[in-house]
Amino acid sequence: MNWHTEQRKISDLVPHPENPRQMTEKQVKDLTASLKKFNLAEIPAINTDNTILAGHQRLIIMSQLGRGEEVIDVRIPSRLLSDKEAKEYLIRSNKNTGEWDMDKLANNFDVGELKEWGFEDFEFGINEKESKKNDLSEKITGSYEVVVELDCEEDQQNVYEKLTKEGYKCRVLTL
Repeated sequence: MNWHTEQRKISDLVPHPENPRQMTEKQVKDLTASLKKFNLAEIPAINTDNTILAGHQRLIIMSQLGRGEEVIDVRIPSRLLSDKEAKEYLIRSNKNTGEWDMDKLANNFDVGELKEWGFEDFEFGINEKESKKNDLSEKITGSYEVVVELDCEEDQQNVYEKLTKEGYKCRVLTL
């Protein structure tokens, strides 16, 4: 099977009646912010009869934003998918999305920004209830230090700048 790109008016597209995807209020807010900032970067997929296979939530939000009469690019298969194929794609397009490399996320992205972009505490292994229960910050006073050993001066400067921007009191030492 081959897929090609065509154009359709959003209001002409038909939601799949058995689409099982749903979104929380936070996910709607995050997706709305993403669409406002980046527009429709990921092209929805539809069957040859204009039934939406992937992109339901994006298209719903675009309609809610008053963009229902807008003409957009869509991906269409070279033939009508059977009901079974359409249902399979409906699931695979959302479920087979891979896993996150948590080390890369932790080392290359700001957790606050990741949460702003849609991640939630539980995805970082943070249990809000446990986090508050184990928070000893109000019970402990004093000064604490963390020593970070780096391979070069440039890395040292980058870490120093990042931590001071986050409000930490830092000193640069060469050992």
